[in-house]
Amino acid sequence: MISQSDAQFPLTRWSLIAGARDPIKRRAAVEELCTLYWRPIYGFLRRRGLPPADAQDATQGFFVSLLDEDLFAKAAEDTGRMRSFLLGALQRWQRGEWRKAMAEKRGGGKELLSLDMLKEEEDFDPSGADHETPEHYFEKSCALVLLESAMQRLAAEQAAAGKGEAFVVLRPLLAPMPGTSAPSYEEAAQSLHLSAEALRVTLHRLRKRFAEVLRDTVADTLSNPTEDGIQAEIDALRAAFSAR
Repeated sequence: MISQSDAQFPLTRWSLIAGARDPIKRRAAVEELCTLYWRPIYGFLRRRGLPPADAQDATQGFFVSLLDEDLFAKAAEDTGRMRSFLLGALQRWQRGEWRKAMAEKRGGGKELLSLDMLKEEEDFDPSGADHETPEHYFEKSCALVLLESAMQRLAAEQAAAGKGEAFVVLRPLLAPMPGTSAPSYEEAAQSLHLSAEALRVTLHRLRKRFAEVLRDTVADTLSNPTEDGIQAEIDALRAAFSAR
């Protein structure tokens, strides 16, 4: 489930999660991670054949294990990418902790998921496309998490600059998200009382800024965010959407 907040998501930075020694701060970091990556984890488990109730329990149990076992403190030895770490940790958790966790429904009472998040099944297609493996679904869902997180950062930035209402109109033209429709350029220009040229310039600037914000968002998910590493993740993000 992608967060609907316009927060800057500072708690999801790899370094802050891995270095969080204070139990309260660590729990807040994992809860934010759970909010962002609930859908990729839940969808992966559903496409592996788990029924809804078991997938909900397993998703809950997995994130509780991240909190209780402080797995991020050891993560740098495993992988430097958030999405790869989560998928690998989930697969190991399924193999080693499945029976014990399933015997303690929803993490033994340690709730991390809200009731709203547990409604995910209402719009979930467990079959997916014929070509879509659980792993591909996970990669694509993580890519959506990054895109939406970056878009929300940009929305918050625009709102702080007094341009929030205009951004609502322009957002679908920047990077259309699944299930959304975008106005035509003529409709957007008319709505904002802009000429066609002014709209083109505004969108060019916003797209440039969005690319910068996306790079920052991707960097937050890497333990060692070098330029090459960031670009590799952006390439992987594009590949997740283009794979057939």
